[in-house]
Amino acid sequence: MHAYMRAIGLTEDKVKEYDVDMLCDSIYDVYDRMESVRDDKRKVTFMEMSRDLGLGIGIKILGEQDRLGFHRTSYFPYVETAGGLAAQSDGSIGIQKKQSGDSYIGVCNDGRVGAPLIFTLQNPGMYLRGKKEDPDNQYRVTTTFGALSTMGRIILPAKSRSERKSERPSSWTIERADTIEMAKLGDEKAIQLVTFQNLDLYSMVQKRLGDGEDIFSIVDTYFIPYGMESDQYHILANIDHVFPIYSTFTNEKVWKMNLDIGGLKFNMCINALDLEGEPMDGMRFRGDIWMQGKIDFWLPSADRK
Repeated sequence: MHAYMRAIGLTEDKVKEYDVDMLCDSIYDVYDRMESVRDDKRKVTFMEMSRDLGLGIGIKILGEQDRLGFHRTSYFPYVETAGGLAAQSDGSIGIQKKQSGDSYIGVCNDGRVGAPLIFTLQNPGMYLRGKKEDPDNQYRVTTTFGALSTMGRIILPAKSRSERKSERPSSWTIERADTIEMAKLGDEKAIQLVTFQNLDLYSMVQKRLGDGEDIFSIVDTYFIPYGMESDQYHILANIDHVFPIYSTFTNEKVWKMNLDIGGLKFNMCINALDLEGEPMDGMRFRGDIWMQGKIDFWLPSADRK
C-alpha cells in the first residue's frame, strides 16, 4: 500500500519515508475525522484518524490507545467516493482482519462485476462499531468503493457519452446478472447457462477480431484481478467526470476521476506523472488499481451524530 502514496501526491522524489512517518505522527494530534471503539476485554481503544490532503484524498492512521499511550499499527492513503457520484452496493459482504496491523480485507458479491469484489476496508472503526452495536446483523449495510492507481492510460471511448447515457440495461444483461447470482448459490442449470453464455461471447469476440476489429472497440469495459494482491485489479472503465486536485502537502497534481464499469461507479486517483494521455469526460481509463471500500452501517449511534 505504501507504493500508492504517490497516487495522492506523495511521490518518493518529494516525500521520503521519514517525512511520511512525521506526517502520520502529526495526524494523531491534528486530524479531520476520528473513530474510536473500546475493547473492554483487552482494555484498549481502537482508534482511526484521518487527515485530508486534498479534496477527498488523504492519509488514515490506525492504532490502539492504552494506559501507556497511542501505538500506531498501520497507515494507508485513501480516496473517498461520496454524493451523487457514488454507486452504493448492497450486495452481501464479508470482512476479515489481515494478519499484521489493524487493516481489514472485505469481499462483496456485487452482480455488476460478475465475481466477488475484494477490497481493502477504508473504515475499520465503523466496522468494529457495527460489530459491537449490531452483533446479530439486524441493520442494513452498504458499500461504497474507491481506488488508487500508479499506472494508467487514457484511450478513446467505444461509444459516445450521449449514447452511453441513453442506454438502458437490456433484458439479456438483467437476466445474466440474475443467472450469475443463482450460479453463485450453486444452481446447476444456472452454472451451465453462464458457461454457455461465456462460450458464445468468446466466439463472438473471436469472430469480430478475425474481421479486423480492434479489441477495445469490442470490449467497452472490464474488471480483471491483477497481481499477487487480492485487492488489485486491471480495469478498463468509462470516465464520467474528471478534475485535477493538488496535494496540500506537496502541491503535486493528482487526477481524480469518477469511473463507470458496467454500472459500478467509484472515484479513482492517480498522480499526473503516472498517467499517459490527457483525461477528459467521456474518454476511457485503462490501468491497474488498488480497490478500497467503505462500509456504511445504519446504526442508532450514527443517527445521533
